[in-house]
Amino acid sequence: MTEEPRGDWLGPERLLAFSDGVVAIALTLLVLPLAELVPEAGEATRSGLSVITENLAPIGSFVLSFVVIARFWAAHHRVFNAATRVSPRLVWVNTVWLFTIVVLPFPTEMVGAFEDDPFTLRFYVFTLFVSSALLSVMTIMVRRSLESEDHRAPRHVATGSTASLFLLVFLVTLVAPQLGYWPLLLLLATNPVERLLGPVIDRRLNRARG
Repeated sequence: MTEEPRGDWLGPERLLAFSDGVVAIALTLLVLPLAELVPEAGEATRSGLSVITENLAPIGSFVLSFVVIARFWAAHHRVFNAATRVSPRLVWVNTVWLFTIVVLPFPTEMVGAFEDDPFTLRFYVFTLFVSSALLSVMTIMVRRSLESEDHRAPRHVATGSTASLFLLVFLVTLVAPQLGYWPLLLLLATNPVERLLGPVIDRRLNRARG
């Protein structure tokens, strides 16, 4: 791959500021479908507790999506924390990643409306996988740019392991949709996988640089 002229590279400040704003809006949009449940319950003269007990699926998808986006946002900041400049190609990859973040409230709301629909399940998990995979790509791009400038590069194990687990969950939804959203609990294995693979990948990267 041909290296882009360094004169075309930009500082990361505006990219981070713009990304933070988009993520904040996406997090806010997640809760809007839940807010609409309250007046509906009031009109039906149901109890306040019933708003929660009768809507566990949309509430669960909201909590999961909020946690995942928050994790993506934290990982995004770690990726760009050491970056001094970003290439135009990286800006475009980041823009596509933001698109997946903005889209996520849509399948999240679908989860509440179509709880047992296999397509909704796969659409939701696939959106999460694509977002995580793009974050992994950006991590590798930043690492390579820093290594070319003899700077300390961030490890890309964290986002890579998350993307791998999302891919595994997506494959499970293809072959066993009857399991519903339970395979998403595999994401709890992210930290153990990172601790297991981190030293191995670091050793290989050090050998490759040496």
